[in-house]
Amino acid sequence: MMIDLWLLFKWVFLIIMIIFLIFFVFVMIILRIIRRYHKFPIPAFATRLIDNPWRRFIQKPKIIAERMHLEPGMIVVEIGPGKGSYTKAVAEKVMPNGKVYALDIQESVIESLKKRIEKEYISNIIPMIGDAYNFPFDDESVDRIFANTCLPEIPDPVRVLHDCKRILKNDGLISLCELLPDPDYPRRKTEIRWAKETGLELKEKFGNFFSYQLNFGKE
Repeated sequence: MMIDLWLLFKWVFLIIMIIFLIFFVFVMIILRIIRRYHKFPIPAFATRLIDNPWRRFIQKPKIIAERMHLEPGMIVVEIGPGKGSYTKAVAEKVMPNGKVYALDIQESVIESLKKRIEKEYISNIIPMIGDAYNFPFDDESVDRIFANTCLPEIPDPVRVLHDCKRILKNDGLISLCELLPDPDYPRRKTEIRWAKETGLELKEKFGNFFSYQLNFGKE
């Protein structure tokens, strides 16, 4: 009797998981269709959902930061900091004199990040409200620029990369990270094509189809 109940439990659990998976795939397809024709920033409340233990296990903040070849004293610009987990990992690498300018178009995201850095006494993260088409930085003044699952959300990513190239130092890097099942997830060759259109070349690539990181520099 116990064996029959255990088998029944396994079958019920399997059916529930299959139903959940089908529902999840259906939702992702619908979201990708919507996002393809209507680009908009991820709502601020959603940053708490997408910055979760599962994501930080797949996309480890410290590994993302290490791949950027950061050094103390560097100036870094982040596009779309979200909850700030990756911002913090990068900020630790450029201490004591380096700075991370975390830029987002949504005031609510920036206000939330300000509260976090005040609570955790992080002094070298500077949250900023602004758009990625016109960075408030001088030409060739930034060592690193990075965007984690953010660039594809912006309607004109090539235009963003053009201004990234403008503010990037000649030996600087632009690091782009993507993760499936993000509704805006692009294939690697898509981001490489965007970069080539702006005169950037691929320097390094990490990860796999599901989670990757690309480093670009000036040609």
